[in-house]
Amino acid sequence: MKARIKWIENVCLMAEADSGHAVVIDGAPNIGGRNLGVRPMELILMGLGGCTAMDVLSILKKQRQHITDCVIEVQANRCDEIPKVFTDIHLHYKVSGYHLKESHVKRAVDLSAEKYCSVSAMLGKAAKITHDYEIIEKNDIPATT
Repeated sequence: MKARIKWIENVCLMAEADSGHAVVIDGAPNIGGRNLGVRPMELILMGLGGCTAMDVLSILKKQRQHITDCVIEVQANRCDEIPKVFTDIHLHYKVSGYHLKESHVKRAVDLSAEKYCSVSAMLGKAAKITHDYEIIEKNDIPATT
């Protein structure tokens, strides 16, 4: 796996992955940025959320759960000293669907946190990671095709 980071101007960068997809990285104006893109540490949290979301969705689909939405809110704290690494990270899963079984949602979240999510495994060596979830039951009748 490779990535290529190209300087654009000031502290603005273009990051391109092996997959060919790119993202703009930029800093806040107080460090010379123009706020044109995400910050590097934000990308880490986004990567964590994306990695665990893929796990949870895959597991719930295999469990034949009728999912209509999955949102993961990631919140982190950083230490005050440089390097300002994450000290603790909390993930809150909001899983929506029809007739979702709580035991299945809990198992999917736990399996991602404890076994499958590579990003969580790496970050867990440096920061305390916690999680919780809520199930949002849909009451309207889904369309059948």
